[in-house]
Amino acid sequence: VAVNAQNVDGGANDLLKKVSQQYQKYNTMQFHYTLKTTKDDKTLSVSEGDFYLKGNKYKTAFSGIQYFCDGVSIWSYDKGTNEVSIYEYDPNDDQNLMNPQRILKDWSTHFRAKFIRDEFTNNVQYSIVDLTPKTAQSYYRKIVYIVKTSLKIAKIAVYEKDNTVYTYSIEQFKSDIPLDDKLFVFDKTKHPGVEVNDMR
Repeated sequence: VAVNAQNVDGGANDLLKKVSQQYQKYNTMQFHYTLKTTKDDKTLSVSEGDFYLKGNKYKTAFSGIQYFCDGVSIWSYDKGTNEVSIYEYDPNDDQNLMNPQRILKDWSTHFRAKFIRDEFTNNVQYSIVDLTPKTAQSYYRKIVYIVKTSLKIAKIAVYEKDNTVYTYSIEQFKSDIPLDDKLFVFDKTKHPGVEVNDMR
């Protein structure tokens, strides 16, 4: 007897397919994020910043470090020590995991999806989807909050096996805005005396 996939996953796969198709159409993205880290219901840290994306290029700041990626190299700049480290680009690097296109592109290959529920918060309706990795990872689930009307990702919560939870909240989302390629390259001339560690 054939079983309708929607009966199994609650419609999660169909929803994620629509969201993924929408995000893959964007040429550029810009958003403000807040990252909250908790463990055993205690807040360990809260940080925020802006994220810029253009294809496989990105720029962001995290825990006091600025990251630039032009799709070939990654520059990690510490303003406090005026030091920059350069690495080869890895599409699986941690910062790129904040890229909504990256998160959604291969979800059906790497995750089992299940619809949890719809909920209203501040007059906005969210569809909540549970993603469970098909192979062993440091985390055991991701909870994705999707704005039902716009199909935009509003929040992603990553649950680690040691009870640490990383919650990314996405705000002020803009798409298909002009972003110069120079934005994604570290400009050494703007940081006199910078120490360069080329790890490529």
